[in-house]
Amino acid sequence: MQFSMPQYLLRIAQENLTFRLPHLYSIADVFNFELKIVSTDLYRGALVVELEDEKHLQQLLDRGLQIMWAAELFAEGSSYDELHTVIRGQKQSSSRYAPFMNTSFRFSVEGTNHRISNKRTVETVQSFAYLDFQGDIKMRDAEIEWIVFEDYDLKELNTPEERLAYDGHFQRVYFGRRIDHSRARTLMTSHAVKRRVFFGNTSMEAEMGFLMASQALPAPGKIVYDPFAGTGSLLYSCAHWGTYVMASDIDGRQMRGKGKGKDMMPGMLRAAAQYGVADKFLGMMCYDVTLNPIRRGGWIDAIVTDPPYGVRAGAKRLGKKDKRPPARDEPFVFPDGRVAHLQPGYLPPSRPYVLTHLTLDLIRLARYLLVPGGRLVFFLPTTSEEYQSIKIPQVEGMLEVTKGGVPIQDFGTWGRRMITMEKVAQDDGEPPKFTDYSEVETQPGDKTFQERYWDSFASKTNGSPAVEQIAQHRDA
Repeated sequence: MQFSMPQYLLRIAQENLTFRLPHLYSIADVFNFELKIVSTDLYRGALVVELEDEKHLQQLLDRGLQIMWAAELFAEGSSYDELHTVIRGQKQSSSRYAPFMNTSFRFSVEGTNHRISNKRTVETVQSFAYLDFQGDIKMRDAEIEWIVFEDYDLKELNTPEERLAYDGHFQRVYFGRRIDHSRARTLMTSHAVKRRVFFGNTSMEAEMGFLMASQALPAPGKIVYDPFAGTGSLLYSCAHWGTYVMASDIDGRQMRGKGKGKDMMPGMLRAAAQYGVADKFLGMMCYDVTLNPIRRGGWIDAIVTDPPYGVRAGAKRLGKKDKRPPARDEPFVFPDGRVAHLQPGYLPPSRPYVLTHLTLDLIRLARYLLVPGGRLVFFLPTTSEEYQSIKIPQVEGMLEVTKGGVPIQDFGTWGRRMITMEKVAQDDGEPPKFTDYSEVETQPGDKTFQERYWDSFASKTNGSPAVEQIAQHRDA
């Protein structure tokens, strides 16, 4: 006889739907437990899962950003008649309800994006009278909370009459013992960008930052690196779970902020102090990632990054553009003897970093720096019509993780896929040279993305001068 694991009902927020399964699986990977998805419709407000132990559910509630609450599932049905038939059968054939017969309790009746009227709530609760619980009824501090949850389709209802007519037309109803609410949902508020002491116009929103961080399997003692750190949004999310983090960017101003003076704390560290994770920051480094000073591989547990791909900021690398004179071999000296590159505020010449090359270089860098089993997590942009056809560069020793699907953040005419790759090689390999791109076996989804994005935007504005000026600027 095959042992069946206990089933639990997860009330899931219906936002960023394609992220929910990878997020849940990543939490299971961090704590090394088995998670089985029972529900067949994966994008509803209720998700049924199987877990070996309730402590694993508590771990999901600790980190599950999209989980609202969870309950031990006792019964379900497509109607109340079917639900009550199942429960009556359980009561007669098993002792499952026996431990709760004399405990204090309360009932709650809820629905997916639907408020149940007080009258029907009372009627619904009274329909469970046959359970004959003998404990005290306590609306506060009850030992057990029984939850009746109606799962409705998402539907726009604009008037009270429409909402009243829709009442009771659910797809499925569940009955269980509510265990707890998520302890991670508040992170979206506490880490909201608008409340942060330091942020920029490309700072990652809190929810997406934590969803990305989750894919890196953050845990105390690990080291996570962001080579395109910007203002550090992803690193705050990783550090929250006890991970040590390190940042680099080609433009140090992004990490430091506008403050000046020797005693001025860099903006990234001020935000880290705000979240109580300043002790997790190993350092901030300013360099072109293709000319990085890292001399040893195989010591970083995860790389989590959101490379610039040209919607609000484009990627750059050191060097002059092809049409300009080649870079000098000797330093430029002013008439007064000052050396140009040693002056405060000096910015070295830079050129566009082709996104196809950036993607390949990032995977190669991860192949070298990561420990075996380490993960690379990044976004790959594309236009909407190509969501399902994106392929990423193939690098020996790196394998894409697709358990639960590949999440997509949709912005309408364009979107971005969150790519998670794992280092399956056991060796570090050679340090990447960031010069040879002849080995690209497939074109990533970001190839010509900037051109297609701006062309699509311009077509909707009928060639307005402002848009044409923007297009000329990004081509410069």
